[in-house]
Amino acid sequence: MIEIEFLSDAILAQHSGEQKIEFLVTNLKKGKILVLESPLSHGEEARLIEATMKKITNSFSGIEIGTFGGTQARDLRGHLIKMLGGKSGGLTVIGPSHIVRQIRRNPETLSLLAGEGGKR
Repeated sequence: MIEIEFLSDAILAQHSGEQKIEFLVTNLKKGKILVLESPLSHGEEARLIEATMKKITNSFSGIEIGTFGGTQARDLRGHLIKMLGGKSGGLTVIGPSHIVRQIRRNPETLSLLAGEGGKR
Protein backbone atom coordinates (compact mmCIF):
# COMPACT_ATOMS: atom_id res chain seq x y z
CA MET A 1 0.00 0.00 0.00
CA ILE A 2 1.06 3.57 -0.62
CA GLU A 3 0.67 6.09 2.21
CA ILE A 4 0.03 9.73 1.36
CA GLU A 5 0.39 12.21 4.21
CA PHE A 6 -0.92 15.77 3.97
CA LEU A 7 1.12 18.16 6.12
CA SER A 8 -0.26 21.51 7.22
CA ASP A 9 1.82 24.64 7.58
CA ALA A 10 1.21 24.41 11.35
CA ILE A 11 2.97 21.02 11.56
CA LEU A 12 5.96 22.25 9.57
CA ALA A 13 6.14 25.51 11.55
CA GLN A 14 6.92 23.42 14.65
CA HIS A 15 10.28 22.63 13.06
CA SER A 16 12.94 25.19 12.22
CA GLY A 17 15.52 25.06 9.42
CA GLU A 18 17.36 21.77 9.46
CA GLN A 19 14.82 20.20 11.83
CA LYS A 20 12.18 20.71 9.14
CA ILE A 21 14.38 19.06 6.52
CA GLU A 22 15.18 16.13 8.85
CA PHE A 23 11.45 15.74 9.67
CA LEU A 24 10.67 15.48 5.95
CA VAL A 25 13.54 13.05 5.23
CA THR A 26 12.51 10.81 8.15
CA ASN A 27 8.97 10.55 6.79
CA LEU A 28 10.15 10.00 3.22
CA LYS A 29 12.43 7.17 4.36
CA LYS A 30 9.31 5.51 5.83
CA GLY A 31 7.98 5.30 2.26
CA LYS A 32 5.38 8.08 2.56
CA ILE A 33 4.36 10.49 -0.18
CA LEU A 34 4.14 13.93 1.43
CA VAL A 35 1.84 16.72 0.29
CA LEU A 36 2.79 20.05 1.87
CA GLU A 37 0.15 22.74 2.26
CA SER A 38 2.55 25.41 0.98
CA PRO A 39 5.44 25.19 -1.44
CA LEU A 40 8.96 24.83 -0.12
CA SER A 41 11.25 27.77 -0.81
CA HIS A 42 13.99 27.22 -3.37
CA GLY A 43 16.54 27.09 -0.53
CA GLU A 44 14.52 24.52 1.43
CA GLU A 45 14.08 22.41 -1.69
CA ALA A 46 17.84 22.49 -2.34
CA ARG A 47 18.62 21.54 1.29
CA LEU A 48 16.07 18.69 1.13
CA ILE A 49 17.62 17.30 -2.04
CA GLU A 50 21.11 17.60 -0.53
CA ALA A 51 20.00 15.86 2.69
CA THR A 52 18.35 12.98 0.83
CA MET A 53 21.41 12.49 -1.38
CA LYS A 54 23.45 11.90 1.77
CA LYS A 55 20.95 9.25 2.97
CA ILE A 56 20.77 7.12 -0.18
CA THR A 57 21.02 3.40 0.54
CA ASN A 58 19.83 0.19 -1.13
CA SER A 59 16.42 0.69 0.50
CA PHE A 60 16.18 4.49 -0.01
CA SER A 61 17.07 5.65 -3.50
CA GLY A 62 16.25 9.34 -3.18
CA ILE A 63 13.19 11.48 -3.85
CA GLU A 64 11.01 12.95 -6.55
CA ILE A 65 9.68 16.45 -5.87
CA GLY A 66 7.15 18.69 -7.57
CA THR A 67 5.96 22.16 -6.62
CA PHE A 68 2.74 23.67 -7.88
CA GLY A 69 1.71 27.30 -7.65
CA GLY A 70 3.00 29.88 -5.23
CA THR A 71 6.03 30.69 -7.34
CA GLN A 72 4.66 33.54 -9.41
CA ALA A 73 2.72 36.59 -8.34
CA ARG A 74 0.47 37.20 -11.32
CA ASP A 75 -1.82 39.89 -9.98
CA LEU A 76 -1.67 42.83 -7.59
CA ARG A 77 -2.81 40.70 -4.64
CA GLY A 78 -0.07 38.14 -5.34
CA HIS A 79 2.59 40.85 -5.63
CA LEU A 80 1.48 42.40 -2.32
CA ILE A 81 1.51 39.07 -0.51
CA LYS A 82 5.00 38.32 -1.86
CA MET A 83 6.30 41.80 -0.93
CA LEU A 84 5.06 41.32 2.63
CA GLY A 85 6.91 38.01 2.87
CA GLY A 86 3.84 35.80 2.58
CA LYS A 87 3.09 32.87 0.36
CA SER A 88 0.40 33.20 -2.29
CA GLY A 89 -0.70 29.58 -2.33
CA GLY A 90 0.51 26.37 -3.86
CA LEU A 91 1.79 23.05 -2.62
CA THR A 92 4.73 20.68 -2.79
CA VAL A 93 4.52 16.93 -3.37
CA ILE A 94 7.51 14.81 -2.36
CA GLY A 95 7.90 11.05 -2.47
CA PRO A 96 10.53 8.33 -2.39
CA SER A 97 11.77 7.68 -5.92
CA HIS A 98 11.15 3.93 -5.59
CA ILE A 99 7.41 4.72 -5.24
CA VAL A 100 6.95 7.95 -7.22
CA ARG A 101 7.57 7.11 -10.85
CA GLN A 102 6.93 10.53 -12.35
CA ILE A 103 5.71 13.99 -11.39
CA ARG A 104 4.46 16.12 -14.26
CA ARG A 105 3.77 19.82 -13.82
CA ASN A 106 1.86 22.03 -16.20
CA PRO A 107 0.89 25.64 -15.54
CA GLU A 108 -2.47 24.57 -14.08
CA THR A 109 -2.00 20.93 -13.03
CA LEU A 110 0.35 18.62 -11.16
CA SER A 111 0.09 14.89 -11.77
CA LEU A 112 1.87 12.07 -10.01
CA LEU A 113 2.36 8.51 -11.19
CA ALA A 114 3.14 6.14 -8.32
CA GLY A 115 3.47 2.43 -7.74
CA GLU A 116 5.56 0.06 -5.66
CA GLY A 117 8.10 -2.41 -6.97
CA GLY A 118 10.28 -2.50 -10.02
CA LYS A 119 12.17 0.26 -11.75
CA ARG A 120 10.83 2.94 -14.11
